[in-house]
Amino acid sequence: MNVEEGLEFRLLDELDDDWMPLWGFVAMVSGFRGWNTTIDTVAGVIRWFAESGLMTFGALANNDVGWEEWNVDIDESMRRIAEGHGTSQGYLQATKREDLVWCEVFRANITEKGERRLAELEAQGMTWDNTIGQFETRSGLL
Repeated sequence: MNVEEGLEFRLLDELDDDWMPLWGFVAMVSGFRGWNTTIDTVAGVIRWFAESGLMTFGALANNDVGWEEWNVDIDESMRRIAEGHGTSQGYLQATKREDLVWCEVFRANITEKGERRLAELEAQGMTWDNTIGQFETRSGLL
């Protein structure tokens, strides 16, 4: 999987701000690769981030933190995102792309390695404003 540095920066920046839901990945990847980007492509980007050690998988939780990391491997995490987990449906249950806006099956969290990579990209001069995807404008997706 090839992930553009601008997309990598944008996703890390979002992950650094808060736990990121599936729709955040869908919207961001679509901004770089086009609105017709498949959910399988988005899932590939999510897998790449996890395999690269830049993020961990989890979900919102009713605890003191508000988030709970999944203690399962990447394959099981990707299965949960696709098929659903607990009371949340996965992306395979979505009848149209817009249904994914409300999909709360998982939230990703940045790792220390992800924070270091974000700092490296920032040191190279990357910012939110200079990493716009070719399929987005300042007011949203094309």
